[in-house]
Amino acid sequence: MALRGLVRQLEAICEALTELESLIDAAFLAHPDGRIIRSVPGLGVALGARLLGEIGHDHTRFADGRALKAFAGAAPVTRASGRSTFVQPGRA
Repeated sequence: MALRGLVRQLEAICEALTELESLIDAAFLAHPDGRIIRSVPGLGVALGARLLGEIGHDHTRFADGRALKAFAGAAPVTRASGRSTFVQPGRA
């Protein structure tokens, strides 16, 4: 009996997630920046929606592509100490 109840709860959660996914897809596809983000190779609707959610829709938030790259943690970091200088990958 308890197992059947848990299975019903799991089925309800799966249905809710499916509905939520379709709503997210529709909202992303309707967003004005959705077309631009979808043009990036390797970004589908789900990952594109997540990216848009992370960076937001304010076009003035980042001065240029380098600022967005630094925000994402993908820009190289230069470290200098005395006479030595080295560049290493940034970490997010």
